[in-house]
Amino acid sequence: MNKEVVPLSVRRHKLVASIRKTLEDQDVLVGVSGGSDSIALLLLCYAGSLQESASFKVTAAHIHHGLRDASDNEQLLVETLCKKLAITCITKHVDVSPIKGSLAAGAREVRYAALKTIAQEAECPAVAVAHHAQDQLETMLMALCRGSGLRKLSGIASVRPLSPEINLYRPLLQVSKMELEEICMLADVTWCTDPTNIDVSTPRGRLRKDVVPVLRDLWNGADRHASNASMLLHAATDSFHASVLDGSIWDRKLLAELPLPVINATLQQAIGERATFETISLISEAVIDTNSHARTFQLQDGWEATITSKQVSITHS
Repeated sequence: MNKEVVPLSVRRHKLVASIRKTLEDQDVLVGVSGGSDSIALLLLCYAGSLQESASFKVTAAHIHHGLRDASDNEQLLVETLCKKLAITCITKHVDVSPIKGSLAAGAREVRYAALKTIAQEAECPAVAVAHHAQDQLETMLMALCRGSGLRKLSGIASVRPLSPEINLYRPLLQVSKMELEEICMLADVTWCTDPTNIDVSTPRGRLRKDVVPVLRDLWNGADRHASNASMLLHAATDSFHASVLDGSIWDRKLLAELPLPVINATLQQAIGERATFETISLISEAVIDTNSHARTFQLQDGWEATITSKQVSITHS
């Protein structure tokens, strides 16, 4: 470890204790892209590991997607910083293929798969990534406008499993991007800027350029308020989903006896984004009506919902 690289102002930053509490002092693999957010997270995790009461190890992981000319420079920046900190940095090159036409979705899938593999090899039970309050606001706005279900409306989860032995943590969801940049500046560390983050041809890029600034003008704490609301929504959603039925085939009578919002959520969970909320509502109304004739509702991607006098099912036609 090289304590001198991280100034006292960073080592004593209030976020250090918060991150230690979130990660429960587990050995942690930090995903570091080279941007200000992930570099700040690495510095904060490293600062926590320097404290006398700490006994956990910090390892960095850099996923090289090879999608931009600047990717090699980002790799060099991350590896150089880790060398200064005397932190092990594991770089993994991945091949990205679009998912349903989305290169970002494809990159996200291979990135998390790579992080899981590296964490397993490094024997780190915790993986930390640097999503922050602005990311949360954007994600919740997109879910709202896409007509998503409760789980996605709740925004990015602060923790989720990557495997039975490894959890993914996002300890910065209530932190502003500006504060993370300030941490990098306190440590006199430079970072890379990914131009695709403000690419207005993508929904998230358009939100960042044209929508989020207006929301901040109207409500100064919009990012933070969205993150606070996300915490409440996740707790409420967990409670609500305890009543939601799993699977894709149900006894119609038993399903019809549930409250209508629970029927909607049960169908939404099985159907996903293959139907609009309006279509799911129509299916729910058909579940509880007195019509005993078989009916079929066409969904996207060749799926369909079928209601008979005895059964409700979601199947691929």
